[in-house]
Amino acid sequence: MRNYVLSIIVLLGVLTLILSGTGAVSSRADDEGAKVLEDAIRRTTVQCYAVEGAYPPSVAYLVDNYGIQIDPEKYYVFYEGFASNIMPQITVVREKESDEEL
Repeated sequence: MRNYVLSIIVLLGVLTLILSGTGAVSSRADDEGAKVLEDAIRRTTVQCYAVEGAYPPSVAYLVDNYGIQIDPEKYYVFYEGFASNIMPQITVVREKESDEEL
């Protein structure tokens, strides 16, 4: 009986470690996804400038005309353009991360 209880405790410990590791990997993947999305928006913004001679007025313009895909349930995109000839400020934040800051 004692070995049975000890086996269950060890099994629960291993399961706890696996679940906590999975959560950490998922969080890291979401962080990397935000960085990849920000880089894609930045590259597409520069491409738009090269093709059209002006930076896009909004992210919606990039979505409509250049095929950028944004998951609004996962990421918030902040796009601040000052003028059509000045590179806009682009920031992508994970949805969960921004809720934690509030």
